[in-house]
Amino acid sequence: MSPWPNKGRATVSALLLAASVGCGGMNSVPMGTALGINLAGAEFSTHRADYSNANPGVDGTDYFFPSRRPLSYYASQGMSLVRLPVAWERLQPELGGDLDDAYLGRLVQFLDDAAAHGCHVVVDLHNYGRYRRQDDSSISELIVAADVSQTSSQIDSSYLVDLWLRLAARIRDYPAVYAYGLMNEPHDMLAANWHKTSSHVVTAIRDAGDENWIWVAGDGWSSAEKWGRYNPVVPWVTDPLRKVAYEAHVYCDEDGSGKYRMSFARELERDAFIEDRGVRRLQPFANWCKRNGVVGVVGEFGVPWGDSGWLPVLDRFLGEVRKRDMKACAWAGGGHWGGYVLSLDPRGGDDVAPLKLIARHAALISAGGDPRSPR
Repeated sequence: MSPWPNKGRATVSALLLAASVGCGGMNSVPMGTALGINLAGAEFSTHRADYSNANPGVDGTDYFFPSRRPLSYYASQGMSLVRLPVAWERLQPELGGDLDDAYLGRLVQFLDDAAAHGCHVVVDLHNYGRYRRQDDSSISELIVAADVSQTSSQIDSSYLVDLWLRLAARIRDYPAVYAYGLMNEPHDMLAANWHKTSSHVVTAIRDAGDENWIWVAGDGWSSAEKWGRYNPVVPWVTDPLRKVAYEAHVYCDEDGSGKYRMSFARELERDAFIEDRGVRRLQPFANWCKRNGVVGVVGEFGVPWGDSGWLPVLDRFLGEVRKRDMKACAWAGGGHWGGYVLSLDPRGGDDVAPLKLIARHAALISAGGDPRSPR
């Protein structure tokens, strides 16, 4: 039996397709409340010790671009906003060099498939502020720095500018492209100054005449809860088009890592107010965005599919997202997760409980329901 449910959702999908912006206009989709999905796979295996630009792995074995099936499945759930993680080393095997035709071709095919399903794609560079480069037999994890001071452990931010100028020039006119995610979860950047780097990249993209939305992640693993600790008091990017969104992530386990090492029952013993944890963690970032008059998005959020105790936490968090009029992408689908604790892919031919809850909120958004009444 196929793991992907078929419950007569053709009507829902047709409505979504009819409501989606026509092929020529997806790039100008307005900001506002929406729930989406991370379709992971193209960035898989990048945490292996032997992974590098010279050893990027094999398509279909080490990494996978999502097929049309998960696109159709999640769009039918009201999640037509898709964040697609990709790997820099696979896109650009040599810093400052040409893009890899095979990997780029798979990305372009995904964009075409997404357009066919009425989906809007955020192309997310899933590299944590780093590039893994191999020299001879040695692999170095190089931090992208605005002003290189330690050449052995850093690379100049001009390389990130180069990557985005090359990539944007190749994909910016594809109908499904909605936004560029400049860098997933930069962290421990210290003197490398991610804020100056990301500002440089946005300026370069705009100078090239590109008008797509740009998602700029915060430093400190993009933690919404710790936004003020790792990021400036005021926005750091100037965009003449005002089409920059600041991106934060929210996970509700004890340390906010998304690993969920303890059960909900065990976490509840430590925190009697755990049901409001997602709301509390979102608020520092959401308040920063409101105070500064900028757009904020949640690039990742998620709770375990196999522990129902987390559902009220997720429910309240989604209600806050709607109240704040934000976009948020759940982590994660894609069809290759196996038993992964945060997978939203179907199990035993049925939808998992967190996805059902997300779909319920997505339906309320589509229907124009009161964001203050999540149920």
